[in-house]
Amino acid sequence: MFTDGTSGVREVQSQEELKTLIASAIQPDKIRIWIFNTNEWINYAGFSNGVLLTRKEKNNPIVKNNLPASVSENGLSKRSTNGKRGLKKYLFFIAAAAGVFLVYNFTRIKWEKASPFNLTAARPSNVPLINADSLIQFMEESRGQKLDKVTKTNLRIRNTWPERMTLQLNADRDVSVAGSRYYDAELSIDNSTGYNIDNAIVKFIVWKDNEISSTDTFHFNNISYAVAAKRKLDNIYRGDSLSVSFQSIKAKVFNFCYSADKKSNYGNSGDRWFCRE
Repeated sequence: MFTDGTSGVREVQSQEELKTLIASAIQPDKIRIWIFNTNEWINYAGFSNGVLLTRKEKNNPIVKNNLPASVSENGLSKRSTNGKRGLKKYLFFIAAAAGVFLVYNFTRIKWEKASPFNLTAARPSNVPLINADSLIQFMEESRGQKLDKVTKTNLRIRNTWPERMTLQLNADRDVSVAGSRYYDAELSIDNSTGYNIDNAIVKFIVWKDNEISSTDTFHFNNISYAVAAKRKLDNIYRGDSLSVSFQSIKAKVFNFCYSADKKSNYGNSGDRWFCRE
């Protein structure tokens, strides 16, 4: 706005219009100019000498706290600073993940393929070797009569069954510093008694540091004498070794009942595994 002290206040729309009004003023010392967005009138001399800028700088000092939110003290964008922080966090995460991977890679158990594991169950400790012919002779003398052929055959099978029933365990094996692991294991029973076996229970043991680590039992039914009975084991077993044994066997056809819990009767000439079940 402009006034020369004689014709009131006029609103000026451009700098050219302001210069025209100043040039036409009769008394320049009475000129007063109000610049938009200022808080005071200035005289002609002040306007001519550029006092406006000086006053504006004094009246509106730069306040650090009033800087735009996106500008920091050194002129760098805060977004840039936040980006650097984010990059640091990301790099730290990558380094930590790499460290964990390296530790895992150097400490994890490394397994190597080894030769297959094959085992044939040992003769039960409660089934000593026996001379079946001597046993038959003793029984005939005790009874005072001869035993028929079927009775003799069945007696022989009952007392020599470990030579006629073979229990085997086969498995693939890997080894490492931690020991061995066994997988794709298979149990098989080869029955050469000439009779079908009603049922058998097999005890399975995993050994670790010469102690039993875990046990399991597997049931077989209707074991034929024509073909071996087999059972696949799905688990992976970890330990130093494995063992298998018969827990019990039953065959009604030749009056046979074996139990691993029955104590050895070595030296007794009786028909130890005879039963009528």
